[in-house]
Amino acid sequence: MRHPLHTAVIGAMLLLSGCAGVGPRSSYVEAVTPADAPVLAADIAGFVAERLPAAATTLVLNAPTGELASDSLTPVLRDELRRIGFGVADAGQKAPGAHPLRYLVTPLDAGVLVRLHVDRTTASRLWLRNSAGTLQAGSPFTVREDAAE
Repeated sequence: MRHPLHTAVIGAMLLLSGCAGVGPRSSYVEAVTPADAPVLAADIAGFVAERLPAAATTLVLNAPTGELASDSLTPVLRDELRRIGFGVADAGQKAPGAHPLRYLVTPLDAGVLVRLHVDRTTASRLWLRNSAGTLQAGSPFTVREDAAE
């Protein structure tokens, strides 16, 4: 019998390999509670800040649309990005030179898989729930840089 973490890692790898191509341009968020949102938003914003200079960068936030538009993560993420110095525009707004940011957050086994797309960078991290039910990073970010077009 496999350890649950092995199952989660294998599942994450399959998701990553299956989602490498062109996908939807809006973000997707599922199973994020109001308690999870600040933890995930800080992590996403921190990753982006390691890649781009906050004070000189505007991000186009490709937030979830339709039924998913009222997720608990997006407003917290928007506020966190602004708090650390990023300009934030919504998809459809004119923002010359802005960097698109898309995020996919889905349940996976006993945790949550977070995938980020900013410019040509794709990053993924698995979050697991501890015995208290709160999220903790279950892996470092796995990062892939796509070739220039």
